[in-house]
Amino acid sequence: MCLCGHFLPVLVLLLAGSPGWTWVPTHCRPPIEAVCNFVCDCGDCSDEAQCGEWASWEGGRASSVQAVHLATCSPGHHGAPPTPDTPFTCDFEQDSCGWRDISTSGYSWLRGRAGAEREGPGPRSDHTLGTDLGWYVAVGTHRGKEVATAALRSPVLREAAPTCQLSLWHYTASGADAAELRLGLTHGAETLTLWQSSGPWGPGWQELVVATGRIQGDFWVTFFATRNATHRGAVALDDVVFWGCGLPTPQAHCALGHHHCQNGACVEPHQLCDGEDNCGDRSDESPPACSHHMATDFETGLGLWSHSEGWTRNHSAGGPGCPTWPRRDHSQNSARGSFLVSVAEPSTPAILSSPEFQASGSHNCSLTFYHYLHGSEDGCLQLFLRTRSPRAPQDPILLRRRHGELGATWVRDRVDIRSEHPFWILLAGQTGPGGVVGLDDLILSDHCKPVAEVSSPPPGLSAPAPWPQPPGVQPQDFCEPGHLSCGDLCVPPEQLCDFQQQCGGGEDEQQCGSTDFESPEAGGWEDASVGQLQWGRLPAPEGRGLGTDTGGAVPGHFLSLQRAWGQLRAEARVLTPVLGPSGPRCKLHMAYYFHSHPQGFLALVVLEGSSRELVWQARSSSSGGWEVDTVLLGARGRPFRLEFVGLVDLDRPGQQGAGVDDVTLRDCSPTASTKEDAEVSCNFERDTCGWHTGHLTDAHWHRTKSRGPGYDHTTGQGYFMLLDPTDPPARGPGAHLLTQSQAPAAPQECLSFWYHLYGPQIGTLRLVMRQEGETEKHLWSRSGTQGNRWHQAWATLHHQLASGAKYQLLFEGLRNGYHGSMALDDIAVRPGPCWAPKHCSFEDSACGFSSGTQGLWRRQANTTGHATWGPHADHTTETAQGHYMVVDTSPQALPRGHVASLTSEKHRPLAQPACLTFWYHLSVHSPGTLRVRVEEAARQQQALSVAAHGGPAWRLGDVDVQAEQAWRVSAGSGPPRLQGLSRQAVKLPALPRPAQVVFEAVAAGVERSYIALDDLLLQDGPCPRPASCDFEAGLCGWSPLPWPRPGGYSWDWSSGATPSRYSQPPVDHTLGTEAGHFALFETGVLGPGGRGAWLRGQPLPATEASCLRFWYHMGFPEHFYKGELRVLLTSARGQLVVWGAGGHLQHQWLEGQVEVASAEEFQIVFEATLGGQPALGPIALDDVEYLPGQHCQLPAPSQGGKAVPTVPAVVGSTLLLLGLLVLLGLVGWRWLQKGGCPSRGEVAAVASGFDNILFNTDRVTLPASITDDQ
Repeated sequence: MCLCGHFLPVLVLLLAGSPGWTWVPTHCRPPIEAVCNFVCDCGDCSDEAQCGEWASWEGGRASSVQAVHLATCSPGHHGAPPTPDTPFTCDFEQDSCGWRDISTSGYSWLRGRAGAEREGPGPRSDHTLGTDLGWYVAVGTHRGKEVATAALRSPVLREAAPTCQLSLWHYTASGADAAELRLGLTHGAETLTLWQSSGPWGPGWQELVVATGRIQGDFWVTFFATRNATHRGAVALDDVVFWGCGLPTPQAHCALGHHHCQNGACVEPHQLCDGEDNCGDRSDESPPACSHHMATDFETGLGLWSHSEGWTRNHSAGGPGCPTWPRRDHSQNSARGSFLVSVAEPSTPAILSSPEFQASGSHNCSLTFYHYLHGSEDGCLQLFLRTRSPRAPQDPILLRRRHGELGATWVRDRVDIRSEHPFWILLAGQTGPGGVVGLDDLILSDHCKPVAEVSSPPPGLSAPAPWPQPPGVQPQDFCEPGHLSCGDLCVPPEQLCDFQQQCGGGEDEQQCGSTDFESPEAGGWEDASVGQLQWGRLPAPEGRGLGTDTGGAVPGHFLSLQRAWGQLRAEARVLTPVLGPSGPRCKLHMAYYFHSHPQGFLALVVLEGSSRELVWQARSSSSGGWEVDTVLLGARGRPFRLEFVGLVDLDRPGQQGAGVDDVTLRDCSPTASTKEDAEVSCNFERDTCGWHTGHLTDAHWHRTKSRGPGYDHTTGQGYFMLLDPTDPPARGPGAHLLTQSQAPAAPQECLSFWYHLYGPQIGTLRLVMRQEGETEKHLWSRSGTQGNRWHQAWATLHHQLASGAKYQLLFEGLRNGYHGSMALDDIAVRPGPCWAPKHCSFEDSACGFSSGTQGLWRRQANTTGHATWGPHADHTTETAQGHYMVVDTSPQALPRGHVASLTSEKHRPLAQPACLTFWYHLSVHSPGTLRVRVEEAARQQQALSVAAHGGPAWRLGDVDVQAEQAWRVSAGSGPPRLQGLSRQAVKLPALPRPAQVVFEAVAAGVERSYIALDDLLLQDGPCPRPASCDFEAGLCGWSPLPWPRPGGYSWDWSSGATPSRYSQPPVDHTLGTEAGHFALFETGVLGPGGRGAWLRGQPLPATEASCLRFWYHMGFPEHFYKGELRVLLTSARGQLVVWGAGGHLQHQWLEGQVEVASAEEFQIVFEATLGGQPALGPIALDDVEYLPGQHCQLPAPSQGGKAVPTVPAVVGSTLLLLGLLVLLGLVGWRWLQKGGCPSRGEVAAVASGFDNILFNTDRVTLPASITDDQ
């Protein structure tokens, strides 16, 4: 192998190393059975490093946000050894953690990130970081039409504990090509299906949590994505976490009361004889320890138990194929194992009865059982006690109730019974629509003694009521199942808990979340915990550290965290019934108590479909008393549910605990209104007036006070509405700010507002109007950064007063990335139409432009790719989905010499000269002439005429305008009387009547010809020369492209006087003051391997020699970091780098200049990028000047000049260079001894061309094929 092109980079890496990587030798060599077993046998946990996960711990507990299922832990060590319940996670940020693709077709899994993909419908961010710099694994694009399956397999894993759970986040694009997703676990000869779904899948990242159960020996997990033959899309995985999978390690001594296993491990007392191998060697379930327990696993029958109609013994293999059916039993953790399922009708319970047991006396008869509730919120399992009393028969006593959705897993529970009389245990199961209720492994303790003689089944076997009803509210025969009867009225389920009272006594709105917990029904809150904590009503004296409830009464009750018998995730969950819809002012008032170690938490979550939104989280209290808080829930659709999630360590010293009391939902009716709801005009100083935030995603608008880089428009120190996806962190694509329904005050109203769009990845702000009986109307939008300043915009609202229809306004913020913020302030509405807008992209409307009675100009997009005429992409978005105005100038549509006019609305008078810019596109075949004229009443004056420059590119036109009265723009087409491009300033005198500007297209009679317009912009100040700009009024036609696709990064526009979250020069170059403006790019957003950002100028004609001058500013740390600024020329032949600067430059403005030459039309591009590690550092531009036909002059010496390297840097570089030369000399000598490199004839020639030449200000580097001797 030739070392010429390969040895030097390797040598440099060996000598210099990498700042972010250090090799540390390890001598830990655990036996193979100890590798990938979820236990860190090596001190650095290296034995688990490539096992599909990596240890992550914080005292053995997940953080509060993790447990709320809103995020997962990230890898890392925190100094303490992991515990058996340590989560092991792979976030794919460093590598694939041992996961590998085993697909047999072109449809396969790849590790990637959104920021590295140039195209495709994949996720716009990973789940770990929530940005486009994070990594995940995704299914690559498959172009075939056949059905194909992509398989991603974990490494071989070993010995999963009974508590083991696997969680991951998956993303499936809307309309994705995945016909089915499946998660399988292979153990020995059996492959268990842990989860399977054919959709539909929700938007964004979705969490999946499955329990693996106890796995002995080796196993692996495989994620399958199967695509069908017709669809395209993307599937991605991130944050794979194994929870509680490690078996306990051997200990010399066990804690008091714990069981010491034969293998030396220790297990808690309640884990003894519970039907699970907690030791790892089954010694906790062995006959010596459990000989007096009575266990029924349903493998061969019902054992001691008897049942009425409704329970049936079944197994997973050969089951009904229902997606909610258990895929394995609990006893064997196998599809071949047996269990009981309820097949009773939803309104009729299935009863399972124990034998009659003797009175337990002073001992507890304990029943441990495993239950399965999945697929329906109406499923219910209840455990009753019925005693044989010498007196009259006693009604069954409800000891345990589980209701709703607990997931596709077997959950452990235990009931301790102490009775003075003989008794029976009754298990009543009731299924909901589409749901399954199951039982397995019923284990009775040694103190459960059946009576000697055979007794009859308990009297009234079906007597227990599975649905305890509130007092006085009993279902009547004339109401359908699930309906509520109140008087003569039957209330359907969809009207229960909808915050609108149907029953005279309000029975339909009882048990809907509002409660003081004094009633056993607890306001409808149902515990859904599956771990060692649960929520339950508790008398105040029994609360940990609480002597009273919030009312101050000792006998009072509240909702408290308590110990539970579950074996899965630790946090406790309690939920309301289905609620909604709610109004925008809906609030939850509550009292709470919370005292915990740092890893504990108490939170309120809103569940809507598959999304979970964290709306409140308690601060840990040291006062030991009750606190009161209010949470705004806002307008939400039906169905939604509220969920309290809590985690505390009840075994720690101190008064660890959490409780909730006096929960009240207020102002939640969607029909309730206040006088504030009609206040559309708002400066947000007092409150949000009639505006409220929607719940499109977890991203929200927030009323914010001015501070730091965020300031309002009204006073600079007041309040405004802010959408910042990083505060608090949000992953949703956008947010809504909307009004209630409004009654129009006039046929036309003008809505004006101030907006702020700033950041390298900002997205789109859109204004929408909704009218009753009509589709949404898009009134206005802006996309991409608009500079670090407030801008005013307005839109006319058109109403049909005769119809009496109301309307609703909606601001929609749709983000394109994760760097930037949107803001709104000073919204006002007044009667009458608005002036013509200062900016129009035609994305949402025609901006009031009129094409007369003929309607020859039309607004269109080339989405289908089959537009009859017009460019294939617009200028605004540079995509086929973007809109523009176009006129067909073919003879059939517009005969030769005929004119098609496009006229603007009235523009407001100008206080100073302004520049009207627009982008136009002419067909390759001569379409005729585009003329622009300014009109005032009967007077008109031509300002611009274009009759050439046809081709594939959009071109920039501009007109200087001076008008002291209202005016309009008008455009049209005409015969090719004026050739080329001509422009003149148009000054309108102060006249009493309004003026206007008209675009005119005059046809040339050529087939397949057209003229198109896009992106009209009116800015203060005179129009600059082409490709020149001092950036005081804006970017002057320089386009801050989010290259190469949406989700990329854009240049911005700012000034030193404007507060900014990004570092920037303190002064500009033009004025030399803080008030001056410049173009700016912050390279710190790029991250490792980030590409860069383009600032692209307008198309320029071919030139033999022209000079480009500019001033630039770069400020970076001195070590390891290097920002780069390059000048590129792009044309139909490709792109050429003509200038570049990088390194650690002084924090000052430096001059750059370069001569450019091109034989064809071209564009100038400034590219900002990184040449080293990521760092916060700005690259800024100012005073760009393009001098056509002029050679560059040598710049005069200026203060500062070029940055001079420091002495230590020079000495270090010299020593490194000498070392490299010595080593290269030795290697070169050995290499020459062996014959050297192949001859030049063996090396492929590199063709000289456009892309291979790099021009710098002080040197020219040519490709090898040119510099080598020929």
